[in-house]
Amino acid sequence: MSVSRQQIAVFVFSIVSALALSSQATENGMQDWVELPLAVPKATRDNVYALPPIKMPADFQYSVLVAPGSPLYDPFDIYVVDENTLWVADDAGGGTIYAVTMDGDVSVRAASGQHPPISLDVAPASFGKHAGYIYTVAFSVPEKIGGWELPNAVTRFNPTTFAEEVVCFLPSNAAGAAGAGSFFARFGPVGSPFAGKLYITAASNHTIYTVTPDDECMPLATIDLQRWGSPRGISFSPDGKMMLIGAAIQDPKNPAITRPGRGSILRVSPAGAVAEKPFVSGLHEPGAMAFAPSGFGEFAGDLFISDAGSWDNDIAATSPIASDGKLYRVNRSGDLQPFASGLANPVAVAFVGDQLVLTDINGDFHVGQHKVPIGFIITIRPTVVP
Repeated sequence: MSVSRQQIAVFVFSIVSALALSSQATENGMQDWVELPLAVPKATRDNVYALPPIKMPADFQYSVLVAPGSPLYDPFDIYVVDENTLWVADDAGGGTIYAVTMDGDVSVRAASGQHPPISLDVAPASFGKHAGYIYTVAFSVPEKIGGWELPNAVTRFNPTTFAEEVVCFLPSNAAGAAGAGSFFARFGPVGSPFAGKLYITAASNHTIYTVTPDDECMPLATIDLQRWGSPRGISFSPDGKMMLIGAAIQDPKNPAITRPGRGSILRVSPAGAVAEKPFVSGLHEPGAMAFAPSGFGEFAGDLFISDAGSWDNDIAATSPIASDGKLYRVNRSGDLQPFASGLANPVAVAFVGDQLVLTDINGDFHVGQHKVPIGFIITIRPTVVP
């Protein structure tokens, strides 16, 4: 049986922790063992489940909707059902779509077990018999053996029975590179030039894909990796005339590492052409995006963008997670402005009424040893409602 570096790291950490704990127990006359799922000092367990040091403007406040230690492992994406309910795609623990109420109640809507979902959206009326179905991009196998490069399945769930079926596996792009590393999926706005299709970003071959109502999955455009980077989040301009694609610049020696300050939001036409000038630059690992409603204080109309920072991926279960995740906004002048900092790995952004909902997977660990539910969700609102 082979042993990975991560397993060795966890084993060594366990021994060191046990020795330290033994010394402490001798001094205090007590033992303080807990499971995580390995035995660690209680203080270590508490640090793993602790909320990161989140900071934001004084005239805004956040509340914890779902705290670390809940059922959520990797709450990667959300769909707003109504003003009381969210559907959350979580690719860990076998893969689950959760229902989360705005009171913080978490329940399972669909446990995939076959194709762990990463991102999700609901099909519009133009998708005929599949209108209202939940479409996802997902891992093609339950265990994430291949890390972040593995997701290449497009699935859908019946909204009544929540039965799952595979729509397709992303095909190779025009250059013959396999479709994989899916990040986000969004349906084009109704009545826009993007209407009637599902748009998907694939990071591994830096390609944007489309899915039609008749289940045709095909590449729309491949992004210039050297110039623009690898695609991530998807959104659309308020008038529906422009697709916005988050892009991260990869390290040439390790595509799992991206370069701070080099990420951007690209402007893409319905034909897949990338505009010469990005919508905004200066990001690291841009994720989901959402435009603020009129009730979101002085920043109404601004585009909010999650930035996961460095993915805490190839590390042991109890290793510290960097609090370099951020939430940015783009003002009406087109300037990128920091809004919230101190997050771990924020991903999903959406507005429910006049409050912003933000998910944080709090360490990705696709190829590490993390198997504990420390993902969380917060809501953000102005302290003074106009």
